[in-house]
Amino acid sequence: MASIVQTELTLPAAMRMQQLVQDYVRGLTRLAGLPEDQRESLSLAFWEACRNAVEHAFDAENPGTLKLSGTLTPTTLVLSLGDQGLPFYQMQGVRDATPDPASPAPVCRGMASVSSCFDEVHWSYHGVEGNELRLTKNLTGVCGPPPPEAEAAGDRLEPAEPAAPETYTVRLLRPGEGLRVAQLIYRVYGYTYPHKDFYYPDRLDHDLATGRLVGVVAVAGDGEFAAHLGMTRWDLGPLGSVGAFMVAPAHRGRGLTKLLGQRLQAEIQTLGLVGLFGEAVTIHTISQQIAVGLGYRVTGLKLSDLELHFNRLPRRDGPSSSWEREADPGLQRQTLVFIFHYLAPPAPKTLFPPPRHREMLTKIYGNLEVETKFLDPTLPTGPGEIKIHFDQVSGVGTIQVNRIGSDTRPKIIQARRDLCDLAGAQVVGLCLPLGQGGAPHLCEAAEADGFFFSGVLPQFAPDGDFLRLQYLNIGLEPESIHLYSPFAKELLTYILREKERVGP
Repeated sequence: MASIVQTELTLPAAMRMQQLVQDYVRGLTRLAGLPEDQRESLSLAFWEACRNAVEHAFDAENPGTLKLSGTLTPTTLVLSLGDQGLPFYQMQGVRDATPDPASPAPVCRGMASVSSCFDEVHWSYHGVEGNELRLTKNLTGVCGPPPPEAEAAGDRLEPAEPAAPETYTVRLLRPGEGLRVAQLIYRVYGYTYPHKDFYYPDRLDHDLATGRLVGVVAVAGDGEFAAHLGMTRWDLGPLGSVGAFMVAPAHRGRGLTKLLGQRLQAEIQTLGLVGLFGEAVTIHTISQQIAVGLGYRVTGLKLSDLELHFNRLPRRDGPSSSWEREADPGLQRQTLVFIFHYLAPPAPKTLFPPPRHREMLTKIYGNLEVETKFLDPTLPTGPGEIKIHFDQVSGVGTIQVNRIGSDTRPKIIQARRDLCDLAGAQVVGLCLPLGQGGAPHLCEAAEADGFFFSGVLPQFAPDGDFLRLQYLNIGLEPESIHLYSPFAKELLTYILREKERVGP
């Protein structure tokens, strides 16, 4: 089998296409080497998605077509369903009832159960290009560490004895070493690390081979991986995200943070990237401190944007900080600090800031050391372009405005309501292009609907930077947000004040 297999199939949006759809999926799952029971379950689950589109996205006078695509890699099978019918977030059938658990059929039934057959479920709306449902099935199992059940039964992680003083070899991570990184992350986090791909060696090796992951490791004298720091480029674009920093308990306090950061920075300089970004958790300030030390600047806060399972790992010397003593183990929604670092001095930016937020935006760009020219708003004309995405696993929806048009305002208001009411989004982010004159008017309209200021996403818009607003469909506990830099604290105060101003 080739390293990557890509296929496409276009069919009429009709119920009579069921057999063709299922045969298409069965063929791909057979090629992926999945067992027969999974092949059948996945084919039926994918047909449920197609059936939902046939029934709710089209009418008899405009039957339309379904575009099926499959991408098979050594680590994943991704099935995509595209249509140009009614936007997915307006389809009343998207929340079909959960199937009867007593049903003897071991298959997925109803859109609410598709996620039980696939590992990742992502809805996207691409404007005039239509809807896309992307379903991912992972093909590889976890690495050598014991499963969570064994840990729950008493096979607990033992506190580590400090390693003897030694020197370390700091080098790039190589394809084929994914298992050793997975074992390191287990020693550091158990099974609580939120980015689950790091527990799957084959996925790590694939990302290393394709350039989506650049990793640096500190290797002890006996060959043990003592620490890791990585950078991901999922779309191989001009931005990278640094993270996955971990140090084995026995090797802490040896200055490995600085050594890894320097080596990774040297490698990044060879890639010609524009900048690096990250999202630091706020259950503690350790990652924020490291980021500030590496030159990152705070540009925004994403309130309650991540569901994180915190588990207090054993330490011989007990909790090392107040957050370890006070944090309650278990699932928690976490606020993230958005940080950005330009790799070269950026060119001056011409922006259209909302008048209400001009002062705070001046501070954010001043903190980034970016020269700006602020212009007065203009009225949008012509059709707009928006993309809407919903991550069913995290419960986070995103409305991304690429072009502001005269029709954009009602679309984002309707999208927010349907993401919350139909899809069940707990958090909705709204991204407005600051380089377009209609941004201030659209910001004001969104705030009237309950969105509030959240910060700036530099270089994320097709034409520059996004102003990010946020809508919460859940509660918030500000006292659980721990921040390191004075500017981050000032920004949080401003955001909370804006949240209160726009109301529930």
